[in-house]
Amino acid sequence: MTTPKPATAPGVLGSAALLASGTAPGTALLLRAVVEAVRVRYLGRETTLRSGQGDVRLVPTAVTTSGLDRRALATGRLDEVRLTARDVVAPAVRLRELTLVAHHVRIRPAFAPELVTGAVELTAELDPDWLAERFCEHAPGLEPTIDDGVPRVRRRHRPGLGSAELELAVHGHTVTWKVVGLTVAGRRMGPPRSAETRRSVRALVDRSPLRGIRSGSVALSGLPPQLFLHDLHIAPGRVVVHGRLDGWRRAVPPARFDDVLRGALSLLVPSR
Repeated sequence: MTTPKPATAPGVLGSAALLASGTAPGTALLLRAVVEAVRVRYLGRETTLRSGQGDVRLVPTAVTTSGLDRRALATGRLDEVRLTARDVVAPAVRLRELTLVAHHVRIRPAFAPELVTGAVELTAELDPDWLAERFCEHAPGLEPTIDDGVPRVRRRHRPGLGSAELELAVHGHTVTWKVVGLTVAGRRMGPPRSAETRRSVRALVDRSPLRGIRSGSVALSGLPPQLFLHDLHIAPGRVVVHGRLDGWRRAVPPARFDDVLRGALSLLVPSR
């Protein structure tokens, strides 16, 4: 008994003929051909995607799939498609690196075919300078740093007065921070272990020149409402945020490769 050779993906236009028949192999082959075309055309090159909502500039670095095996040919879908890019600059955000992992990706046959996915997971490394700029917009007069992996804020014009350590979190489209430690005149207090200690820290902040530092929150404007941010990690010089969409779809004409990237990265374009 001989092992069948793996199917090879034809060109986009050749796959389009199969797509018109509505067969699962046709849609799987077209999807793989589109992914390969994106890989050849864009990887390693600075790319600007234009739309009426704002431009996205980035350098795609990798596009990988779960493979075109018998299951993909039988179901007409790829279990996973992963897109990675660096140096992402969009109206809503500035990122050092972005990874999108889409599950159960398929093309739905139609006069204007649609790219449809299941859950989409997002991992983004924020540009720390951009994040500091956003913080300063909402807390003028304060200077944030994360050089050693611990978020701290100081008074911009009097940094020698001391600093407050912050704990950051993200939920949905909101970033929150709270004061968990304080250093004044070389004395450090925190993180507080009890309600009484927290009140003491708060009282010390209120009596000190750092009284302008407060716990608070800020909404991240311009993100699509369906994108839910759920986790945030901080390391020396790095801020990484994770998010998820339950599903996503976009029209993708077979001859328009740009629509694949523009669609996937529309997650970064401000919503109307």
